[in-house]
Amino acid sequence: MFRLIALALTSTFALLFLIGTSGDPVAPGPAVMSAGFMGRGADEAADTALQYVARPHQALKAQPDNASGILHILPYGAPLLPMGETEGDFVKVRDRAGRVGFVRSDVLTAAFPG
Repeated sequence: MFRLIALALTSTFALLFLIGTSGDPVAPGPAVMSAGFMGRGADEAADTALQYVARPHQALKAQPDNASGILHILPYGAPLLPMGETEGDFVKVRDRAGRVGFVRSDVLTAAFPG
């Protein structure tokens, strides 16, 4: 079985070596969204400086209220993109997975805490 796999791989590489690939340059396509932070949504603020979670195990809330449901538990140092909206002690943010919710503003820092 190993010899069969080795023969198939060797044949494939030999074929690529003999034929090669096209020398034509590839035209650039649309920008690739990386970690959900590159795109600008309609509700996103002009200031897109990342903020970081400065305390371990912080809750990403569905609403700007301490009694609100928890969407996700954010680890220490998690990068968040502020969306520009603040309500009381909470800031609307988006995490790397694209989840939008609210975090207490006193747990955010502009410099990476770790």
